[in-house]
Parts: sequence; structure tokens; C-alpha cells
Amino acid sequence: MTDRRRGKAPKSIKGTIADVPPVRDRNRDTPKFCLRHLQRGYDVDNLPKEQRAAFAVALQRRAAMTWRDIVMAPRHGLGTENLPREQIKAKIPAAFEDSEEFLVLRYDGKLPMAGVRAGEVLHILWIEKHFGDLYDHG
Repeated sequence: MTDRRRGKAPKSIKGTIADVPPVRDRNRDTPKFCLRHLQRGYDVDNLPKEQRAAFAVALQRRAAMTWRDIVMAPRHGLGTENLPREQIKAKIPAAFEDSEEFLVLRYDGKLPMAGVRAGEVLHILWIEKHFGDLYDHG
């Protein structure tokens, strides 16, 4: 008589290490950009044509990189920096009011866009039109 269960993987027992899925390194992912929470006055509609184009190019360049590449790049280039919430002059959307800091990326020279990263997604909240409107760059 043959064992019908032979060759089948054993069932995992709840609460064991085998039951815990491996942690995924989101820094190996390419970024996804969410514009749903862009704030009025800091959105694409508020930008002149040249800045709209620069914003689109900046997103396209970063979409071809991994988050690790972006984090390692110079902060005034294709890289990032973190900004504490106290420095933000604009209203923080209700969905992100518990955020203690925001991720800043440059899109046109030193002009920033800022938002909150959740995994591979960057929720862009503000795009600065004039240097200093969003926060003091001093």
C-alpha cells in the first residue's frame, strides 16, 4: 500500500516561523506615485507649463529607478530628504495628519515636491511653485 501524502508539503502550524511570510524589501521596488491627495494651490493645475513638464520628467526618471537608488542619490538631484512636520507651512491633509515627517524630492532645480511614502508608493501632497512657499529652505 502506498502513502497518498508522500511528496506533499507538510501543513504549516499556526504560530510557527514557517507560518510567517518573509519580509519584502520595498527599497528594491520601483516607486509608484499617487497624486490623489495633492492639495489645492500646491497641485499640477497651479504650475506653469514649464514646471508641469519638469514635474512629469522628474516622475518618469524616478519611475525607472528603485527606491534604494533614489535614497542613495544626492538630495538636490534625484535623491530625497526628510522634512519634519513643523517645517511645513501648508495644511496637512487629514489622511496624513499623524505623519511626523515628509519625504521631499526635487522636480525642477531645487523646487520640491513632498509627500508621504508608504511601501513603494509616494503619496505626493504638495508641489512647490515658488521657492519657499511650502517650507523655509534656509
